[in-house]
Amino acid sequence: MTSVSEYQLVQNGGDSGRRLAFDNQFRSIRDGRDLAAYTHADVLYQAYFVAFLLLTQMGTPLNPGNPYIGSRTEKAFATLGGPDAASMLAEVATRALKAAWFYKWIVNLRMRPEEYGALVQARLTNIIPAPQASSALHPDVLISAVLPIIHSTYGSFLLPQAFPEGSPTHPCDPTGHGAVGGACITVLKFFFDGSQNIRQLLARIGRDVCEPRQDGSLLDVYTGADRDSLTVNGELNKLAFNISFGHGIHAGIHFRSSTLNSILLGEQVALSVLQDRAKSYNEPFTIRITKLDGTTASITN
Repeated sequence: MTSVSEYQLVQNGGDSGRRLAFDNQFRSIRDGRDLAAYTHADVLYQAYFVAFLLLTQMGTPLNPGNPYIGSRTEKAFATLGGPDAASMLAEVATRALKAAWFYKWIVNLRMRPEEYGALVQARLTNIIPAPQASSALHPDVLISAVLPIIHSTYGSFLLPQAFPEGSPTHPCDPTGHGAVGGACITVLKFFFDGSQNIRQLLARIGRDVCEPRQDGSLLDVYTGADRDSLTVNGELNKLAFNISFGHGIHAGIHFRSSTLNSILLGEQVALSVLQDRAKSYNEPFTIRITKLDGTTASITN
């Protein structure tokens, strides 16, 4: 979507005829392009279900507030255990999407970045008749260092897109991936002890913290200065941002601000759902969750 004719075709619902080309070699996700490709085809809560499986495989302890801890006659399973956590991910995902869609259509109606790029194109090429909104662009965008790079590469000032079809047809803000991400990591924090050290958990199953090589062909042991201080909570927060930024920012279909606000919205949705569901459990408990801003939320019945 880097020519005016192709942009207009896609905006009018047409098919550009472009198709994604895939690498024949399997690689670990290692950059924004890979994240965009992953989120182009994922089920929205897929990454968080995989995280649930990994947390379970590593033997991650339950949240310290779980009422079954220390019981000699019962264990967490259908309630406050694995099946409960697995099904809850799907439940909060759909709740978060409904909240996001309310704000998309009823509150914000925010344009997509590709449309913003079209306004830049109209302004800098003096298209007549000019879209009214093009005259209201902030002057900073018109002197952005990226514009000459885009123009010299593609011959226009339109925003390049990772997906041939461009953005979805619903408004930009909030993002579905962001809202689902914020909701799902909050659920995982509810069920698991988020303060646990990732490297120590991996050591229990004979693994270590790894990172992909630059070409994604292999994983190498991570040697960063923070490798011994990585926690479950920190990695869950990172996962939500990576998935949401990969889908929105790297693909060119969302603004950074939309992504951040969406993750926070999803967190609030999940906290509300968890508090409502707490009343359906027979066992009394108070479970504390570290929120994205570092403060603590308590779920109690």
